[in-house]
Amino acid sequence: MPKLNLKFFSADNFEEYADPRQHRHEQHTPQHAPARVSDEIVAQDDSRKNFDFTYHASRHERWWLLDSLGGFYEYQWINDILRMIRGGKEASVYQCQGTASTGADFIAAKVYRPRQLRNLRNDSLYREGRDNLDAEGHLIGDDRRQRAIRERTSYGQELLHTSWLAHEFTTLQVLHAAGADVPVPYATANNAILMGYIGDEQVAAPTLNSVNLDPAEARTLFKRVLHNVEIMLRSNRIHGDLSAYNILYWDGKITLIDFPQAIAPQENRNAYRIFERDLVRVCEYFASQGVRPHGVQLNPRKLAADLWTSYGHHLAPDIHPGLLDAEDDGDRKYWQQISGKI
Repeated sequence: MPKLNLKFFSADNFEEYADPRQHRHEQHTPQHAPARVSDEIVAQDDSRKNFDFTYHASRHERWWLLDSLGGFYEYQWINDILRMIRGGKEASVYQCQGTASTGADFIAAKVYRPRQLRNLRNDSLYREGRDNLDAEGHLIGDDRRQRAIRERTSYGQELLHTSWLAHEFTTLQVLHAAGADVPVPYATANNAILMGYIGDEQVAAPTLNSVNLDPAEARTLFKRVLHNVEIMLRSNRIHGDLSAYNILYWDGKITLIDFPQAIAPQENRNAYRIFERDLVRVCEYFASQGVRPHGVQLNPRKLAADLWTSYGHHLAPDIHPGLLDAEDDGDRKYWQQISGKI
């Protein structure tokens, strides 16, 4: 089994978390609550105060998990939190025990760090051109919340944090429906996303960067990654941070993960540069694993340009969408034309 390169939070570095009871996020019913809940389950007392999970968390981490995942316990998505399987600057992923309602033995819970402790570097690069979404994935349209976002008030920052999560969940829904190799998106609420778990009871799937492949398998998986890149382009998505660090490997198959920064090709002036960077990173890994198409060194920039233009995108757009006027009939018609909406 490949060695995992994981960073785990300790009790010490979780002390920086303030007690979530002091600044709780607005509570929301998890999206897509289980449709079938028996009378016996309904009769149970599954309030979060009784959520005594297996994972040994520090005091502050425990409060954060109860605040972020307690609703999923109450709504019978999970029965237990078993262990942390991946730690990061922005979010941590936990292996949870599924329920009869979900039909899954294990579920992965991605829990975002508190907004004030997240690594917010370069968020604006990916937010450009994106709609702001609420916790239910709906467009934020009212003036009060939009003004708070524009002015970057404390409330506005909270809305942006929520929108960041909502974009990841909706992207997972779109790509899973399109047949991409991504985790099954189960539900989202408060500060976390529940998705399909990759691995077995004892070991979670490692990321591809920690795996050494033989050349034949590397060629097969490289083609599969490109297949997923094309699915994303057809679905009007760019991963935005694609590399061997964001691809899981298990039983000869891959799963693409981590989509909060995903963008639409036509709505961000840096879209092609970001897309090209994704392809360069992917090609660098597979070149290190011996992939040589027709005996020639991979050329990621040519590959990126060929894929980009084959889906009707321009390498150098003649106008940025932000310069168009939504109220102008000519601008609106032009935007519909270049974005394939007519």
